[in-house]
Parts: sequence; C-alpha cells; structure tokens
Amino acid sequence: MKSYRVRVAVALAAAGIAVTACGGPVQAGSAAIVGNERITSSQLNDEVRELRADLAANKIPENQLQLSFSLPQTVLLNMTTSRQFQELGRRKGVTVTDREVDDVAVAQGGWDQFNKVLLANGIPLDESRDFIRAVIVRNKLAQQSGAGQDQASQQAALQKIVEEADSAVPVKYSPRYGKFDPQQGFVADDRFGASAGAPGAGAEGAPGAEGAPGAEGAPQAG
Repeated sequence: MKSYRVRVAVALAAAGIAVTACGGPVQAGSAAIVGNERITSSQLNDEVRELRADLAANKIPENQLQLSFSLPQTVLLNMTTSRQFQELGRRKGVTVTDREVDDVAVAQGGWDQFNKVLLANGIPLDESRDFIRAVIVRNKLAQQSGAGQDQASQQAALQKIVEEADSAVPVKYSPRYGKFDPQQGFVADDRFGASAGAPGAGAEGAPGAEGAPGAEGAPQAG
C-alpha cells in the first residue's frame, strides 16, 4: 500500500502537494515545526480566519468544502508543505520566478478562477503564491530526479523527493491537531483525546480548529 504522502503526491502530479510529517515533540504554543521554522498556533488561527474570510468574500460555503480533514488540519498541512518544499528548494538552489507562479494561474484560467480552486482546498489567498511556488519547486526537483511523461517514473521521482524532504526538512506536528499517520494522514490520538482540529471542533472553541486537503481534493495545476 502506498503511503498517504505518496498517494497525495501522485494524485497531484501536475501541481499538487506532497504531505509529509515526522513524529517528535514540539514546543508549547507551536502548531508545527518545519525544519528550524516554527508555525505557532496563533499563526495557524490567523490563517484559518483568513481562509474563512476569503471563502465568505467568494461566496463559497464552508460546509460544502470537500476536505479529507478538519479545516485547521487542512490549513496546517498546506502551510507546512509550502514551507518544507520552499526550504528544500533553497538548499538545492532551485528558484521560482514570479512569472512562473503567474503562469500556473493563467494555465488554470487566470487568478480569479484559480483562487476559487485554492480556496476550495483550504489555502488562504495570502498563502497562495507561496503554496504555488512550493509546488513548482517540488515539480522541478521531481524532474531532476527522473520524472518523465509516464506515471511510473513520476511516482518514483515523487517518492524520492518526498523522502528527501522528510530527511532534510522534517515536519513535526503538535498532537493537539491530531496524530499524523503515513497511511491515513491525520487520525485521532487516544493519548490526547479529541484533537483541536478534529472535524466539528469550532475555531472559537479551540485554537486552530479547522482542516487539511486530501489527495483527491487538492488543486490540480498544470
């Protein structure tokens, strides 16, 4: 059985995400640690609020989002993914221009249209350019690792890049947002009770209580 993160990467071969995670403790007040970068619970809460405001402005009902995880978990996964691959790209000298980022949106019908796709997958608009930049970095690294036109070579290259990202820029999540299982993504962790990001937990009731996009639901961008 393919791991959760590789299934995600394969499903988003054109311009998706590769969700990765490692275990281990994180300091108090942190939602996640990406390499040496800390994402605080406060930062996550701010981005969840941004996402909800963006959804409302674009008349996208939150209850109609097709997400695999709760809203805070989705936002957190997107934030960690973006930072992980951008950092790996910096270390490997892979750069992405603003034109390349814009070209992805143009290929999807322009920013107005593409923003709706991003929002539907739990990506606040203030994170959208960095998210796309990370996707382009991931794709460039996969190409360097032998990804061709066939699915087998793409999958092998993506798996290699996911493993390299895990090793070079490990991600650690706070258990309050759920336990991350390589096969399933976020799952309930009985040791800590219901996670703060579990579906049904409101943002007001627990800091960062909202979600993460699944493999099938994340944006496709060519």
